[in-house]
This record gives sequence, C-alpha cells and structure tokens, in this order.
Amino acid sequence: MAHKKAAGAAKNLRDSQPKYRGIKLFGGQKAVAWNIIVRQNGSKYECGANTYLASDFSIHAATDGIVMFKQKNFKRFDGRTYLKTVVYVAPEAEVKAEKKVAAKKAAPKAEAKKEEKVEAKEEAPKAEKKAPAKKAATPKKATAEKKPTAKKTTAKKEEKAE
Repeated sequence: MAHKKAAGAAKNLRDSQPKYRGIKLFGGQKAVAWNIIVRQNGSKYECGANTYLASDFSIHAATDGIVMFKQKNFKRFDGRTYLKTVVYVAPEAEVKAEKKVAAKKAAPKAEAKKEEKVEAKEEAPKAEKKAPAKKAATPKKATAEKKPTAKKTTAKKEEKAE
C-alpha cells in the first residue's frame, strides 16, 4: 500500500521573471551617454543618430542630448514599405536653436492674428442683448389637502329649516 494519499501533480505553477520592457526615456527628456532609452524584444524601434543597438535589442544613447522620436518609411526586401519609429538623440544646442527659430516664425503670425482680431472687433456692430425667453406657465399640481365644498341642499330642506 502507498504510504501517501494520491494527489494530482501541479504542472503549471511556474512563472518567468518580469523583463521590464518598454520606453525608459521619452521624447524631450535629457539622456546621458550610455543611458537605456528603449528595452525591447526584437527591433520594433530603429536606431537613429547618436544611438546604438545592444545584443538584447535595447537602444542606448551614445552621446549626451535630448531623446527624439520620428516616423520613417522603411522598404522591405520584397518591396513593401512600412512605417517604423526611429529613436535618436539630438545635441542640446541643436534643439535650443530649433526652438528659437520656431519661436521667431510663430511670433509674426501671432501678432498678425491679434491685429486681425482687433480690427474685427472694431468693425463688427454690437448686437443688442435680448432678455431670455420666459418659460411657459405650468399648471399647478393639485394639493393633497381637500378644499371644503359647499353642501348642496334641496329646496325642501331649506323650507323646513325656515
């Protein structure tokens, strides 16, 4: 006889350790050389300027700078084109210069819009404000209290009372 009670063997109680994959530094954040930007399985994200691909497909920053992402068309061996996200690190000086140029371009447009708004306000006649429409009168609900009603008496009862 068996000295232990029979029981089923659990075969699926094992689990692997978490891999913590994903984007570690997002667009616009500062990266120091050797920082991990993306941990991935396979090449979902491509390497751009100032980045390199490690043996486990993680993307690292090769130089100090600001992390940037952009979409790029890639052509496969069979001629099919598809979009992939490219990760690159731009030097901080370059990014600051781009922001200044963008601000200079946006400033004249903003001033022109302000001038147009002022002119439009001066030209547009002021509309008279109308009072809001009154709501239709709603019938009052019957109250729970009963109002006393006059008793109807017959002519014969009135004569007897006199």
